[in-house]
Amino acid sequence: MNPSPTPNPGFRRIGIVGLGLMGGSLALALRRLEEPPFLAAFSLDRDELAQAQAAGIIDHAAPDPAAAVQDADLVVYATPIAATLELLHAHRGLWPAHAILTDLGSVKRPIMRRAAQLGLGTRFVGGHPMTGDHRTGLAAARADLYELARVWLVPAESPAHAHDRPPNPGHDPLARLAALWRALGAQPAPIDADRHDLLVAWTSHLPQLAASALGATLQRAGIDPTDLGPGGRDTTRLAAASPDLWTDILLHNADLLARPLAELRATLDQLADALARHDPHTLHQLLERARHWRQGG
Repeated sequence: MNPSPTPNPGFRRIGIVGLGLMGGSLALALRRLEEPPFLAAFSLDRDELAQAQAAGIIDHAAPDPAAAVQDADLVVYATPIAATLELLHAHRGLWPAHAILTDLGSVKRPIMRRAAQLGLGTRFVGGHPMTGDHRTGLAAARADLYELARVWLVPAESPAHAHDRPPNPGHDPLARLAALWRALGAQPAPIDADRHDLLVAWTSHLPQLAASALGATLQRAGIDPTDLGPGGRDTTRLAAASPDLWTDILLHNADLLARPLAELRATLDQLADALARHDPHTLHQLLERARHWRQGG
């Protein structure tokens, strides 16, 4: 049963560049608002774009990215980080003067640097919904993807400065974007780009690397995925994620991944050493520490 429609917090026309899992889910969620905005979108997959328009997910299938952003009150770049960097530069001067700009990428420092270089000021608010799926494409999109999800919002100035200003949802880009995410059932919160990228290096990018490393190790050992039990399937789920997507993400945050990977390597070495020495105390201690952490202790 669908929830009751939520009012639209003031966006008349939204342009979405990229209509895969994240952009497609955003379009589906926007459709559930009490007064849905006019949705223009572009996708490199022309078949999916046509399907989205035919299904009423979007109102206009733009022939190119530039056509999707023209006349928009809000422009959302739901594209890989490298593509977003290029599009921001290419679209300079195409956005309406009143338009707010955002993205959905999981690394924020390069995006915010590009926005600053282009002089976008407070009209650009970086975004990163902490949700997703190992599947990709519009077929994987769902209207409830963002419900209860933390959505990090990175303003042009520090969040501390943003809090100093009186909230004005009618004019402040950060406040307006936060209001939209709340209307979609998400939980927006401000954060600066440096803190964000360090946080996701540990909480998102390291888990992806660990799952992919485990999958690659099992593949080399000749283990078939059908041989895995529930634990193995859960642990390796992320290994099914798009290599193209994650190569883009990881390379843009590579400088902050050295320490997390070193810490993971050190822990694996401790486990290997405990097993080699038949040391039950150290082995139990490491396993108990992980269990205690996961249970919220």
